[in-house]
Parts: sequence; structure tokens; C-alpha cells
Amino acid sequence: MSACRTPLPPETLLAYWLGELDEAAMAAADEHLLGCVPCGDALDALIALGDGVRRAFTAGRIGAVVGPGFARRLAERGLRLREYRVAPQGHVNCQVGADDEFVLSRLSAPLAGLDRLDMVMHPGDGGPPQRAEDIPFDAAAGEVVVVMPLQRLRALPSGTERVELLAVEPAGERRIGEYTFIHRSAAG
Repeated sequence: MSACRTPLPPETLLAYWLGELDEAAMAAADEHLLGCVPCGDALDALIALGDGVRRAFTAGRIGAVVGPGFARRLAERGLRLREYRVAPQGHVNCQVGADDEFVLSRLSAPLAGLDRLDMVMHPGDGGPPQRAEDIPFDAAAGEVVVVMPLQRLRALPSGTERVELLAVEPAGERRIGEYTFIHRSAAG
């Protein structure tokens, strides 16, 4: 197998797979992929990665910060959602039910005018904080939607976890809100 002299960039392969290319770009990508084994292999690897992420997500092994329409699409598919809405500096008592398929946290915040938002999760077990950078948010709705990893939630003992939203601006970081989750395990 010979190397490709003009490999399709990963962004093009992703747009091709998602059907987001215009007609001319789609035709050019089709023609290239029909004759190029290395680019076809790269597309196959991208599809396999996407399928693996989708399986891990639906199995509750990973969580994600999602865009505004994602929760609506989950509900439209008839999935069992448990949702918690939390105001800045607020708290919520929470628990995972045996029939829950997804747990969503809706963090309300003043988001108008922000370009970048980071989220810092402070686990209740004293472990190190985990930071997610440049997360998606809905400024018009004033919320961040987090799909929590269900397997992790089911394994948690009763305890308290905190989440911070930080606006990242040229002058530095500014806390937008802090949210406290008081988790009760299924065992009591």
C-alpha cells in the first residue's frame, strides 16, 4: 500500500461521515476515497471511534457537556431521563433510580456575552478536581447541560460534589456559579 500524496484532513473526513459537505466537496471526497486506501482506512478508524464513543456514552461509562437540543432528542426517543436543575450558588438533593437511562444536570447561569466557559468538577471523595475546557453552553437559555456518567453515579456513596463554571476572558477567569450536588446512594 502506498502513502497518500494528498490526504483528506480529519475535519473533511468527519464532515464527510456526518454528511455536512456541500455537493461538490462530497463528490470530490467520494472520488478520492474510492481510489485511496489510506484515506479509506482513516475514515474507517474515525467511524469506529465514533461508534465506540456512542456505545460507551449510551452504556453510561462516560459523561459529556452537551448542546441545547441533545436532551430534547433523548426525551423524543422515549428514554428515561432524570433531570436536576440548579441555580448558581444553589444545591440539589439527587439520586439515581434503577430505571434511569440518563441523568442530566441543568446548570443555570448568566452566560450572555461569554466566549469561553470552563467547568471544574470537585469530586466528593477528595480526589483532584477535573477541568473541562471550552464547554458548549446555551447563552440564550442561560444554561449548561451535563450528562453525567450513569455507571459512576450508581457506584458513588452518599456524599457531596461541587461543580464550578468559570468564564475565561482576556483579563483572566471569573466564577459564574458554583453548584452543589448532595448525592444519596441507592444503598441508602
